[in-house]
Amino acid sequence: AEMLERIFLWLPPRDLQTVVLVCRRWMQVGETPGLWSWLSSLTVNNIEMLTCRRFKAVSQLRVKRKLTMTNELLESIVRHPALKILNIAGTNLSAIDPDILARVVNSVETVDVTGTSLTAVQANAIFTAISEDNKLKNLKIRNNNLSALKTGMLARAVHCLEYAEILSSTRLTAEQLSEIFTAIYECTKIRKMQIANGCCNLNLVSPDLLAKAVNKLDDVELVEVSLRSQQVTAILTGILTQSNLKRLIIISFAQPLRLRIF
Repeated sequence: AEMLERIFLWLPPRDLQTVVLVCRRWMQVGETPGLWSWLSSLTVNNIEMLTCRRFKAVSQLRVKRKLTMTNELLESIVRHPALKILNIAGTNLSAIDPDILARVVNSVETVDVTGTSLTAVQANAIFTAISEDNKLKNLKIRNNNLSALKTGMLARAVHCLEYAEILSSTRLTAEQLSEIFTAIYECTKIRKMQIANGCCNLNLVSPDLLAKAVNKLDDVELVEVSLRSQQVTAILTGILTQSNLKRLIIISFAQPLRLRIF
């Protein structure tokens, strides 16, 4: 088996996919995860793919939107040994057990759960887990209703993340937005933030607080958001005084403004 594995190591990907179909012995050797190290990402069509030995070294998974999400499928994802990046955007997670979903989200470094019909209970479970376990670094959770999150939960989660897309089309209240920007200004690992397409209450945030938070970051995109002129002025004034910003994009539909600063 060792000699056969050494031979298989020299095969290009297409030939390797062929030899595992020759016979049972060749399949057993050909399924060795090390032979498939060239495959860093995988699109999942069914749960059987997650149990296949050849894919154990895959570090990135994308689940197809049409795939029916089940607790069993997510449990398989949690058990995947090398997984670091998970994209389940566009799937329907509303029927998934909140505790299982929270474990999945916090078992990886980067997760995208954009537009997944999260319930209030699921959202609270996810953010509670984030604040208790800091393995997750990057979170994309746009197009989900987060307005029912408990007070203080967003701030605690923001402290643990390095990148977050939680302000776009998530129906956050003005109080929740202020909570997030206060956390960013006071203490956070986040260096980059994108706010786009539908952060409807952003114009209710204090200009001073928004400016302090934005200028604490390195990279900020405010795209198709509603900003007051006082907020824009405060941000730009902050750049002239004390700022960490290296890149700023502002495209506001409330003001005739398109601004890029690099």
